[in-house]
Amino acid sequence: MKYEYCYTIVSKLSSWAESLPDHIDFIDYWYNLALSKTKADSDSDIMHRINSFNWTIWQENFEVYVDGYVPLEGEGFDPDNRAFFGRYMQYLVYAFQRPSKTIAEFYGKDIYRKIMLGMLKYHTMGSDSFVENIVEKYGVPPGVTRIEVISV
Repeated sequence: MKYEYCYTIVSKLSSWAESLPDHIDFIDYWYNLALSKTKADSDSDIMHRINSFNWTIWQENFEVYVDGYVPLEGEGFDPDNRAFFGRYMQYLVYAFQRPSKTIAEFYGKDIYRKIMLGMLKYHTMGSDSFVENIVEKYGVPPGVTRIEVISV
């Protein structure tokens, strides 16, 4: 499957991340979202990208109906940083041509936290510089033979 850059997904993930409650553990939430069927569906099918990206519907699908995830109390981080994180983690999907589940399983929640804590630095980088930095620090998931250029 080809993961083509989709502004709608990037924009909606950013808006959704920004809109999440401040009292939930954002890293745990986003890590589990990346592992979810809901996220896989949105990346794999044009109709899911178009129709299911209202963030409240998507949140309900992820948290209650499909995956049964229960948000944990914890650090919510700044909404702007959450928005950047939502966008930039999707850039990894496009650059590596791998589903977010593969990326999350490879990097793990600790690396997600390190990336989130670096968002003040990362948001000044373009998408390709961000990907290069992540590759240098943490490597690439299995099966990645080429890193796609995103240039956004």
